[in-house]
Amino acid sequence: MPSPSFVAGAPDTHAEDRDGIDPNRKEARSVDGSAQAFLEPAEFDNADRVFSLALTALCMFTRLYQIGRRSSVSWDETHFGKFGAYYINRTFYHDVHPPLAKMLVGLSEYLSGHNGTFGYKSGEEYPGYVNYTFQRSFVAMMGVMIVPFAYRTCRFLGFDRAFALLAALFVLFDNALCVMSRFILLDQPLLCFTSMSLLGYSAFAAQSAHPFSRKWWRWLAFTGLSLGLVTSSKWVGLFAVALVGLSTIEDLLMLFSDRTVTSMAQAKHWASRAVCLIAVPITVYLVSFKLHFELLNERGTGDFKMPSSFQALQWNSVVSLQPHDVAFGSHITVRSHLPGFGLIHTNTSFRFPDGDEQIVAAGVAGKQKYNWWQIVSLNQTWENTTSPVSHIKDGDLVRLAHVGTRHYLRTGADRPYYMGWDRRVFAGGNETELSAWDIWRIQIADEESPKEKGQLYTVTTTFRLYNSISGCLLQATQTRLPAWARRMSELVCTDSNTTRSEGTLWNIEQVRDKRFERADFGQLVKRRLLRDTVWINREMARSNSHLVADHDRYKQIESDPWSWPFLIYPMRLVSWADDSIKYYEIGNPVLWWASAFFCCLVYPVQMFYWLVRWQRQCSSWRPGEFREFWDISKLLWGGWALHYLPFFLMGRVTYIHHYLPALYFGLLFLAFEIQCLVRWYLPRSAVWPAAAVAAAVAGCTFVLFSPLTFGWDKPARDLAYLRWLPTWNLYEDHNSL
Repeated sequence: MPSPSFVAGAPDTHAEDRDGIDPNRKEARSVDGSAQAFLEPAEFDNADRVFSLALTALCMFTRLYQIGRRSSVSWDETHFGKFGAYYINRTFYHDVHPPLAKMLVGLSEYLSGHNGTFGYKSGEEYPGYVNYTFQRSFVAMMGVMIVPFAYRTCRFLGFDRAFALLAALFVLFDNALCVMSRFILLDQPLLCFTSMSLLGYSAFAAQSAHPFSRKWWRWLAFTGLSLGLVTSSKWVGLFAVALVGLSTIEDLLMLFSDRTVTSMAQAKHWASRAVCLIAVPITVYLVSFKLHFELLNERGTGDFKMPSSFQALQWNSVVSLQPHDVAFGSHITVRSHLPGFGLIHTNTSFRFPDGDEQIVAAGVAGKQKYNWWQIVSLNQTWENTTSPVSHIKDGDLVRLAHVGTRHYLRTGADRPYYMGWDRRVFAGGNETELSAWDIWRIQIADEESPKEKGQLYTVTTTFRLYNSISGCLLQATQTRLPAWARRMSELVCTDSNTTRSEGTLWNIEQVRDKRFERADFGQLVKRRLLRDTVWINREMARSNSHLVADHDRYKQIESDPWSWPFLIYPMRLVSWADDSIKYYEIGNPVLWWASAFFCCLVYPVQMFYWLVRWQRQCSSWRPGEFREFWDISKLLWGGWALHYLPFFLMGRVTYIHHYLPALYFGLLFLAFEIQCLVRWYLPRSAVWPAAAVAAAVAGCTFVLFSPLTFGWDKPARDLAYLRWLPTWNLYEDHNSL
């Protein structure tokens, strides 16, 4: 058969052991006889420790050098610095990301002595009492750790010492990874925990010949902890979970097909992974939200996103400072149990454009004056807050009269604007124009407080509303009305009477009634961690889906995923005035283009070529050699693909820094492919020179672009020689393409 091409495997010409790696080792087998995915790695010796320390020191210099040079709030520091201050103030807020990385930002602010009063407005100069240099350095140290983590990961994967060092240097010498570590952002905690997850699983797999040993358990638990940390920082961490999960499934299926493994051993393997890789990450995720809720226990800007019972336990919340009782004549606001719908709202300014131009009744997220309704009986008198107390019971018939407009909440035969198979809900009529379509029957579904179920209370009573004529059920939806209704959520009355839908469940969030005393909600409701965590995650998902692209900013700040590996549209991070200190999010072009070449083209061609040769039974691999190649490449290339390709399916706005986790895997994979080429086609003496040349090219390119990484305070046109592509808006306001 002809010799394999540059994309195919060839016999290794290095017969002897190199740096603890023997290319002719057979596939390892565990003590229970099962075939293992990874060959035994070289021991992490004193030389490796010296390299790790040197890499850490060099990385600290590149990440911390002049980190406080720009003294104003830069890029997304305006968001994450402000979120960190909320933890110091203990005021609740809402954001699209899980809380762990933001709590770490808050910790950095606390350790720096910040009192939480600075608002982190974009472009504003930091005052003297804000030690922003320490805050940036704290976050940057998490970016520092990914370099020694990369080195040790590669050693666990069986890399030669030279190419493990090369992989770490690739990570160190990338300008984009460096510049994004120099500000108060979430990217570095995300990358740190992502690299920890890969390190943990690589180390765990390296112990596969010794299942259930102390090291095996330690690295398995470390992997689960890391997966929990990365997912608790950003949902992008779920891609790391997918990578480890898919590799674990493959490993377990191999064990399942191995007849030498006993049923008891099989059960122990499955149970151990279920505990460490499922239960541990979920526990870490829940604990992060537990801390989030405990720290942010005061009223804040994000309270309105949470259930009424959650708000009732927030210090100084308007929901906590009110009566528990409700009676006919009380003024109330009505909240849906469907996340994202909010409170029932009406305003005469918003009318349906068809027919009689009925007044819109819909859902709005925040607390507004037009959310208030008065609950009245059918005796055709308007009870008020001085009338004799008449409590509302299960099955009572009521009308909801809007306090501001005096219109009733009403339904009828008209169809909703979007949900054409149900009935429209609107505000209509008045004290003299009554209709049976205004009448609603209350059905109490649940009572959260210790009080007996059967009476309507504020916050704690969950109920449904049935129309007295049609029997339809008042239902919240997540469908947004057009701009003429300010995109409020559509409210309908459904004839399907689906009592299983959370959209048909309601509770009274606020009440105004001077007939009743203020209640102590701490005695009436309790924190429900699982419920509140699920609720806030659903709200986060909705907020994420609303982050749509702004085409006016496309190619200036925003960019599409197809452009990322090829570094088509770098991004300006700050003001581009001639006298300002400018930072440009541009990667090391040599590393980005080389990793894109191997990830997008070379590896798929390699695998296709070898699959065809294997199918024709003419493979040139030695026993166990392809398995070693597959076990390493599936993690590195698979990590790149899982952290990159899903962005093509996302409808939200995307930026080039979303590619950084995928880039981390791509740089390690690039070093692995270079190692393979050197093994296959060069003599042993070329190992260190080849790695040195590749590292030198990466290092020189890093230095060349370093003015944009460490800050450039002169006119950007002076760096015109760095404009390698016409799409780089280095000194022009617009891209050429």
